[in-house]
Amino acid sequence: MSQNFRKILNKSYLLCLPLSLILLNFSYAADLPNGVKLSKNQVLNRGNGAEIPTIDPQKIEDVQAANVGLDVFEGLVRYNSQGILKPAGATDWTISKDGLTYIFHLRKNSKWSNGDIITAHDYVYGFQRLVDPKTASSYAFIVSSIKNAELISAGKEPLNKLGVVALNDYTLQISLNEPTPYLFEILTLSNCVPANKNAMDKKKDQFFQAGNLVSMGPYILKYWKVGDKITLVKNQNYWNAKKTIIEEVHFYPTQNLTSEEQMYEAGQLDITNEIPMDKYDSLKRKLTDEVKTNPALTSYWFSFNLDKPPFKDNIKLRKALSLVIDREIITKKVTMRGEKPIYDIVAIGTKNYNQFKYDWSDKSIQDRIQLAKKLYEEAGYSADKPLNITILYNTNDNSKKLVLALASMWKQTLGVNAVTENQEWKVFLNSRNKGEFDVVWNRWIADYNDANTFADLSRSDSEMNTSKFKNPKYDELLKLAKKELDLKKRQKILEEASALMMNTYPIVPLYSAVTTHLVKKHVGGYTGKNPQDSTQSFELYIKDHEQR
Repeated sequence: MSQNFRKILNKSYLLCLPLSLILLNFSYAADLPNGVKLSKNQVLNRGNGAEIPTIDPQKIEDVQAANVGLDVFEGLVRYNSQGILKPAGATDWTISKDGLTYIFHLRKNSKWSNGDIITAHDYVYGFQRLVDPKTASSYAFIVSSIKNAELISAGKEPLNKLGVVALNDYTLQISLNEPTPYLFEILTLSNCVPANKNAMDKKKDQFFQAGNLVSMGPYILKYWKVGDKITLVKNQNYWNAKKTIIEEVHFYPTQNLTSEEQMYEAGQLDITNEIPMDKYDSLKRKLTDEVKTNPALTSYWFSFNLDKPPFKDNIKLRKALSLVIDREIITKKVTMRGEKPIYDIVAIGTKNYNQFKYDWSDKSIQDRIQLAKKLYEEAGYSADKPLNITILYNTNDNSKKLVLALASMWKQTLGVNAVTENQEWKVFLNSRNKGEFDVVWNRWIADYNDANTFADLSRSDSEMNTSKFKNPKYDELLKLAKKELDLKKRQKILEEASALMMNTYPIVPLYSAVTTHLVKKHVGGYTGKNPQDSTQSFELYIKDHEQR
């Protein structure tokens, strides 16, 4: 990729783009350093946290499914191991001067796993599936900048009005409502991949099962059994198959972090999904460079349910509960892996954005507790009449530690009785989306490096708005930010929106995260530089035992 193109992708607005932007046809995947000897057994075993809810790319909304999706599916572009955007299903493209029209030229040697040629019509169908109300994808919002996408999702326009059109078999046009600086980052997601209509129509409800799934990525779904594992095998019809070294990938459900650590130390896993918070220091001393830590555009928080008591129409109660959370204690004594305390939903490191802080953020915890007690009483609660709530979280050791820390701080400072309830990942996602909670665990990994990926979560009609925060002025500010082409003005608008939302206290922000994994020394190609913390198996390789 040319240096000029990297600079262009780092620009926040596309009006500065030339009329034509052509990329060379890059070949990438696992690039071997000189002198590396490969193992004859190119099998990779990965921990993947919870069981994935779905392998339907247009419906993927969680990290676990996305990890598998990036190996099985591929769209127009994708990140390489260095976190740099590269051509994938497209070889090159042009962008209009006003930044509203993209024309992608597709790779003519791209095939489906069944041997069919991938055409622009398959991309059109994939994007239409994503916004089709019948698909009911919670991630349809991700392409809201595409012409008529929101109207189609709302059932107000037919699918053929979507601004994604096949000009011919190998030319795809995408038309936008407004310039979208992060469009390429959105196009890396599994939600934006093509779909094989003929194959889907034949298999119908059985299509996404192992042996039936027709895909286009580096790997094919061979086996999937809940409670066991997911097995992928190399897709010989993938356009870059010659440079795909790993032949087989096994994804294991490992939400029990102690079991995952044991599997890793026993040699059953080559890469873990996480590292237990309380084991991080000891594992760092014991395994040194096998412990991988990188900053992440990820924030953690807890949401109040504003749709029902006790938090509906009770800002004093919500503020009191946020005041007494000692984020320094949480990051230094609970998580302990380099996380940074925040008072904002937007993660540290987000471009063109200054972090929001409350007027009380720098006060001592003692002063904050005194203010919180006053608000707690004014909200109708006391030692004689304590608040009784349930905190919902996903079944995960690290999430459990976080929830218990929160419940303990609320109990010790205000006398709140907080019952904790955990659910398996798929059930948890459903409960959270339906608002079946008082307080709920939340995490957001940025889909792209822009404050909008976080701000959009609190839009009134967003599928991801778990707190059910609704504010017309906030929604209007987000619309203004989308249309504003001046970077500094846009930043002020987004920061104003953030302040408006945060001062309403729909959430308790906690920290900006890091990624942590254990990676065996014999795994080559690992960098941890993918911005979504998605390590793609096809860029890795297994070294010969002599080089381990």
